[in-house]
Amino acid sequence: YKDIRPIRDIKQMIETSVELYGDHVAFMQKFDKDKGYESITYQQMLEMVNAFGTAMIAHGLKGQRIAVIGETCSQWEISYLAVVCGTGIVVPLDKELNASELKQLVQTAEVTAVICNKKHEETFLQMKKDGDTRIQTIIGFNAEETTADMLSMKKLVEEGRELVAKGDRSFIDAEIDPEAMSILLFTSGTTGIAKGVMLNHRNICTDLMIA
Repeated sequence: YKDIRPIRDIKQMIETSVELYGDHVAFMQKFDKDKGYESITYQQMLEMVNAFGTAMIAHGLKGQRIAVIGETCSQWEISYLAVVCGTGIVVPLDKELNASELKQLVQTAEVTAVICNKKHEETFLQMKKDGDTRIQTIIGFNAEETTADMLSMKKLVEEGRELVAKGDRSFIDAEIDPEAMSILLFTSGTTGIAKGVMLNHRNICTDLMIA
C-alpha cells in the first residue's frame, strides 16, 4: 500500500533525497537568539556534509571512531551524517550523562575524536588532557576559530568546501559497505552499565523502509 523508494545506505538516502527535495527545507534553526529562524535546504545540507566529511578525512580521521554529542541542532545532524557517510564509525552520546559516565563510554568505544556543543567542550578537553582515553581530536559545534586544543566545525566546513572545489572527492566518492559496523549506539543503562550496540547502514535503512 506504500510506494517505498529503495534505500541501500544512509549516504544514498540523503543523496536521493536531495535529488527529490533539493530546494525544500531540511532544517530550521535559530542561530542567534536575537534573530529569527534560518532555513537550510536539503541541497545546502548535503554540501555541508560533503565539506565537513572531506575536511575530517584531510585531518586524519578516516576510519576513526568519532563521538557526537549535543542538543538537537543542524550541527549535530550534519556531524552524524558526515561521520557515518564516509569518514568513520559514529558514536552518538547522550548529552544528559555526567563526565564520569561519558568517560566510561568513550573508553569502551575507543573513541579518538569528539564533535561536541559548547556545554561539553571542557569535559572532553579535560579527558584529552588526562590522557586515559584515546581522544586526540575535539571539534566544537560553536567554536568560531580553530585553536591548539580544539578545531572549529565552521572552519572545517569552509576548509572542506575549498578542498572539494579543488577536486578532492575522498569523501564524496567514499564506498559504503552496508554490512560493516558504522554506528556504535549505547543503551540507556537503566538496568546496569550501558551496552554498546553495533549497527550498520542496512540495519538503519531496513527500519526506514518499513516505518
